[in-house]
Amino acid sequence: MGSSETLVFGDQDYDFRIPALLYVKEWNTFLAFAEKRTSPNDAHAKNLVMSKGTRHSGSLKWSPTEDVKEAFKDGYRTMNPCPVFERKSRRLFLFFICLKGKIPEWDLKPGQSCLCYVTSTDRGETWSDLTDLTSSVNFTNYQTFAVGPGHGIQLSSGTLLVPAYVKEVKCCWCCWCCWCCCKCLSTHAVVLRSEDLNTWKASQPIALESLECQLAEVSDREGRRQVYLNARSTGAPEPRVEALSDDGGESFKLNKLTLTLKERPKGCQGSVLGFPARELPAGGGRSSETALLFSHPTKGEGGDRLALGVYLRKSLQDDDPWGKPLIIHPGVSGYSDLTCCEEEGHFGCLMECGHEKRLHIVFKEFDLKEILHIVNHSDVDRGEIV
Repeated sequence: MGSSETLVFGDQDYDFRIPALLYVKEWNTFLAFAEKRTSPNDAHAKNLVMSKGTRHSGSLKWSPTEDVKEAFKDGYRTMNPCPVFERKSRRLFLFFICLKGKIPEWDLKPGQSCLCYVTSTDRGETWSDLTDLTSSVNFTNYQTFAVGPGHGIQLSSGTLLVPAYVKEVKCCWCCWCCWCCCKCLSTHAVVLRSEDLNTWKASQPIALESLECQLAEVSDREGRRQVYLNARSTGAPEPRVEALSDDGGESFKLNKLTLTLKERPKGCQGSVLGFPARELPAGGGRSSETALLFSHPTKGEGGDRLALGVYLRKSLQDDDPWGKPLIIHPGVSGYSDLTCCEEEGHFGCLMECGHEKRLHIVFKEFDLKEILHIVNHSDVDRGEIV
């Protein structure tokens, strides 16, 4: 059965939010990132932190919390960590956004958001100088934008993909009267792509209004590959936004999917992870296909986020619905990020939790047998968030 929770980021003087997680097999290391804040308020984000998890005699140990000092822009606050690992060069990219001062996101104007990254080739022991990509990916005309949060992916072709979303002000008379009170915002998930590790371009925005997204490369029974996108919708009772790309993440289509995942009230970020369907026990999936996991709060009314669950979808090609979730944290929860572990069929989740008067972030391991036990013994509606 799954392990107990391990505290990764927690301090009586700070709140920690917005987890991001990778397991890098080339380094035999888990890399965890988060925001350190002086309060839960987005405007009170301070800087990014990281911790490294390594196995010692079968036990996973996490290093003390470290500030990522290079992920800093003077006069800005750093938010939304989103790491992605490039296998050939063994280079870790850590994407994030820098927002001007303590201006709330809804009051930001074009030019007050920056898209940035730093890199490391030594497990985050040292980092490169900050690179600002805002103008080169043509993000300067948006009211604001964000990456992740959560992890990016590298396709089998070598292309790097980083999930993101943009907020654009629609042209209308009220924009000229009072910018900060304008309600004519259109939000859409988008993907950053790089084929050469230096040039980054944005995909076409998803047609349906959407927010934070996550990605996975999936293949069908014939080995044809697509990019699957799962994004936060604008709120319940809308379904989660699901889309597929046939061109390596340059564009996405909102069809041929069963939209059985429902968004929670007021919405929440969720994580997606693809893994080989051959890892499903007892011939549960063909070797060429990809299975998916999805993590998200499953309960809560109003602004509450409770009972973080992990859903399984054995195959997109068979139109299998998402099954009943395995609840890995029954209490207050929120944002999360999933990763594969060293052993096949074994996974980890970095997730927000409530603790007394502070928010902290914990790590929890679980395996496929636990999820399949829930799915196979479910007698309730599947894929529903209540």
